[in-house]
Amino acid sequence: MRSTFLAGVAAVVSLLPALATAQPGGVTTACSIDPNNPKELAMQSLAFNRAKAAQTPEDRKKVLMGVMKELDTKPERFAKNPAGYNYILSQALVMWATEPGMGDTPTRAQLGFVSNPQEKYDVVAQLDASYKAIEAAVPACKEDVAGMRQNEAWLALTRAALDASNGGKLDSAEYYAKRSMLVSNESPYPHYVLANVANSKGDKKTAITHWKHVVERAGTDTSYRDLRNGSLYYSAMAQYELAVSQNGAEQVATAKEAAGTFKELLTVYPESPDGANLMQGWADALTLAKDSVNLPQVYADLLANPDKGNDITLTMGGVIATRANKIDDALKLFEASVKKNPSGRDALRNLSATYYGKDMFDKMFEPAKQLVAVDPNNYDGWMMFAYAAQGMTKNAKTPAEKKAWTDSLVKYQTIAEALPVKVDVAGFTRGAQNASLTLSLEQVADAGGNYSVTAEFLDATGKVVATGTESSGAIKKGERKEVTIKAEGAGIYGYRYKPLK
Repeated sequence: MRSTFLAGVAAVVSLLPALATAQPGGVTTACSIDPNNPKELAMQSLAFNRAKAAQTPEDRKKVLMGVMKELDTKPERFAKNPAGYNYILSQALVMWATEPGMGDTPTRAQLGFVSNPQEKYDVVAQLDASYKAIEAAVPACKEDVAGMRQNEAWLALTRAALDASNGGKLDSAEYYAKRSMLVSNESPYPHYVLANVANSKGDKKTAITHWKHVVERAGTDTSYRDLRNGSLYYSAMAQYELAVSQNGAEQVATAKEAAGTFKELLTVYPESPDGANLMQGWADALTLAKDSVNLPQVYADLLANPDKGNDITLTMGGVIATRANKIDDALKLFEASVKKNPSGRDALRNLSATYYGKDMFDKMFEPAKQLVAVDPNNYDGWMMFAYAAQGMTKNAKTPAEKKAWTDSLVKYQTIAEALPVKVDVAGFTRGAQNASLTLSLEQVADAGGNYSVTAEFLDATGKVVATGTESSGAIKKGERKEVTIKAEGAGIYGYRYKPLK
């Protein structure tokens, strides 16, 4: 199965503007927190405004240390209002957590506490504890606390995790992701980082678990669309690769999971430019799960609604139908693909071969003619005429007719065998504004060759959009060389190259 990459998933940092960037300033009416009782708490609320307005880090730290000292002095004063106390404490800890140079575990004295001054204080862990204390004191505040957790401290940790992941610093990425999740476990981003870390370390099971968490937390939020779809894709690929390494019932179970994930991705992202490869992945997973009965599900929607697909997905649907031994389905899908793109080499070749398999020999000639027009030095293309002629001899009604078809068979087989250089299409990619064609040339003739390879890039109607030429250089008999021709232009669907003689 080909492994491809979904565009837009790699640069996860670019998605971060969708994250919350400000700590909520209040709570809903259902969540009753009084930050003004006793009066010492109310005074600390005013102190936060001074800290935010401070002109220098030193002035800000001085104010924050005063807040922590007040909260640590005679704590019994706040015993009757644990929710209010922890609400103020959490605000102070968020500011400390984002203070440059403080580190993860400063001493209590560095923060302004007066008791146990040399004891280490994990700011992030204590921030988590303060939120839990609010929920314990006022259960109705659960949703409000979830919002409070996505604050500046959480955002900074999440950014650090993503930056480390993108920079290949796996241990740091894992550390910051887990710290981020201490503050808030509702976001998909830390799980995405942990999935990538686990996958990079070869721990596919853990990676799959975290990608599932990404999908769950992303939900239907459109701002997470690329992240969710990318995680579905990576999860499906990892599930399939894991299944390949397994045996027996374990392999079947994992392959079924992979098939389900590919199916889900195609359902939520039907317009994916990777649609054909996702279909192939789904089919491969079903095959590995020994579930060939459900292969027709992969292409069922395309068969019922060919207009929903493009020539590439329709061709892939036909290939999968052939694997499922649903030849009539395959024929309809290949015909629909050729209708959309008359220069589609793979569809033309498969259509002609499918006609042969159904003994519809007379229908083979038209797609074979189109096939050699786009791929004139391909041995198999010319042999399609020979196979068609061979089939027609079976239906000949007179000796003369049989001889004529036999002569045609010999004619086209001779053309195929006489090709001085055989060409295979090693790759063809098309984008919105460009395309690239790679041809693999094998010198057959005894004399060496040196070819100027010219390709025309075509739109859906067969009209030439762009032309390119590249030299193969000298090729000895039996030697192979690849030639890549690139073109710029919108709406490129296919190609044809000029015969190499």
